Amino acid sequence: MTLISPFIDQPIAWLAVTLALSAAFLLGFARSGLGTGGFVVSPLMVFALGASDGLAIVAVLMLPAALLGVWQHRGEAGPELLRPLIPAAFLGTALGGLLLWLMVADGEMALIHRRLELVVAGLSLVYVAMVAARNKIASIGGGGGPPHARGLFLVGTGLGISQTVANSGSPLLTLYFLRHGIPKAHFVAAQLDFLLVQNLLKLAPLLLLGILHLGNAGAALALIPVTLLGSLIGRRFYRTASERIFFALYLGLLLIGFVVSLLLIIGRDQVLSWI
Repeated sequence: MTLISPFIDQPIAWLAVTLALSAAFLLGFARSGLGTGGFVVSPLMVFALGASDGLAIVAVLMLPAALLGVWQHRGEAGPELLRPLIPAAFLGTALGGLLLWLMVADGEMALIHRRLELVVAGLSLVYVAMVAARNKIASIGGGGGPPHARGLFLVGTGLGISQTVANSGSPLLTLYFLRHGIPKAHFVAAQLDFLLVQNLLKLAPLLLLGILHLGNAGAALALIPVTLLGSLIGRRFYRTASERIFFALYLGLLLIGFVVSLLLIIGRDQVLSWI
């Protein structure tokens, strides 16, 4: 197996390469420019390369994207946000690893891949719906006051679980921050710090379960320059974009995530057979 095997060993190689490159770029751009993006990138990469390789490659690509994002936004996240979130990353990853083991421990490979497809697609659709209704959610009960440590810990734990099983979930934290009136400058930085820690932690269950291996890790390394380019462009966007443009792009990514998730629910193999 070579580092390009996950790209060329696909039913439609040119489509797989195009979508994988797009997903790698969007990961870097969205991480630095929006502080999120897994709900789009994860289903897109799974559709491009299949469930196990797609999940593993996104997990690896999230590390340089998070590192660069944390460096770009260094010092912007307050310690009062991070103190409850970092322990939550450990607990959420442990629980997510257990759920992932339950999904891949038995069954034919085709069945395991189908389970992973449905989990990635289902969670992405949930997050698409949540962000689309963000204003209504943020105003439930009259909105929230200052964030509490217990709330941050619970949301961070849920995000850790979702990130481990599907490489997505940042809208959970985004909506929590919006509800409590945390400005963009602080919540983007806090999400990036959390995701750097959590992305490092989740490599352990992925390696132990054999989802991440030398073959797809090599493919991820080949895509890192594309992700870093996306991060640099995303940082420029973050500095210059207004709140209106910021959330307009967010909604654009939601639409992409919605469409790709629907295709995964139909079934990757089924959709590719139509092309």
